[in-house]
Amino acid sequence: ASAVIADKALPAEPAACTDWRKDAAIYATMLCSLLVFVYEGIAFNVVYLCRVLPALGKGMLICPSAVAFNTAWCLAVWSYVAAHAADPGIVPQRWYDFATHAGEELAVVPARLEWQPGKATFCRKCGLARPERAHHCHICGVCVLRMDHHCPWIKNCVGYANYKFFILLVVYSSMAATVALAVTLPDLAFCAKAMLQLESPDRDIPRPLCVSDMVALLVFGVLAIFFLALLTPMLVAHLPMAAQNITSIERHYDDDMPNPFDRGSVWANLADVFGELGVDWLFPVQPRRPVSDGVC
Repeated sequence: ASAVIADKALPAEPAACTDWRKDAAIYATMLCSLLVFVYEGIAFNVVYLCRVLPALGKGMLICPSAVAFNTAWCLAVWSYVAAHAADPGIVPQRWYDFATHAGEELAVVPARLEWQPGKATFCRKCGLARPERAHHCHICGVCVLRMDHHCPWIKNCVGYANYKFFILLVVYSSMAATVALAVTLPDLAFCAKAMLQLESPDRDIPRPLCVSDMVALLVFGVLAIFFLALLTPMLVAHLPMAAQNITSIERHYDDDMPNPFDRGSVWANLADVFGELGVDWLFPVQPRRPVSDGVC
């Protein structure tokens, strides 16, 4: 297989889907996630903080509620943009240069659903050798280092170079939804009762609430619940995988071999994704002190 390397053209950057229906579905999925982010931000800051809380006589809660929600929300949006825009870790040119120079000396084996540590595998789609843990994305049309999965919500692969951003996106989005529900729950209950005419919307409050404000807040609550229900299983799945230094693909390996990429501790495994422990763990930026380059 290694002899083929020199004769094949390198894979192109991610190409647009040829099927317009598939392309439309991908953009629609991403658009939905963006609209939810925008709506939640506007509904909380404009409707809840500026209209609902003052109407209910809870003005003292505006400042702490704004800080708690907007901190998580802004970090979630930042993480989303970073995960979407980042190169997920497309196999770099220097790897192909190395593989071409090595020629027959580079051992290339067929890709299998099992651990293959220290071995280059042959991609039948690209017709090229690729590093260990790299896999081909059928949507983007390229091989990605330490590929985890293709995420339609961010319209990008999740791999070596943006897995940190993806995890932070899930963490901060879950935090934003949790804070939103915790802060608004009593007022959501009040609005629901008022809309169902179980309680007078004008009783014991400084000024009446508009029906449109109550509807907007209830939609906000439903979206927050939906978001949390969607994100919680992802959080429960990906944090343990990062702590074990395995990917979604590797989790399904039918192999008795112990994980050869386990670095021996949770912190060391997390460092493979986040870099050496530091304040940059908290932000969707490239690790200041990465422990690997994703190739070897």
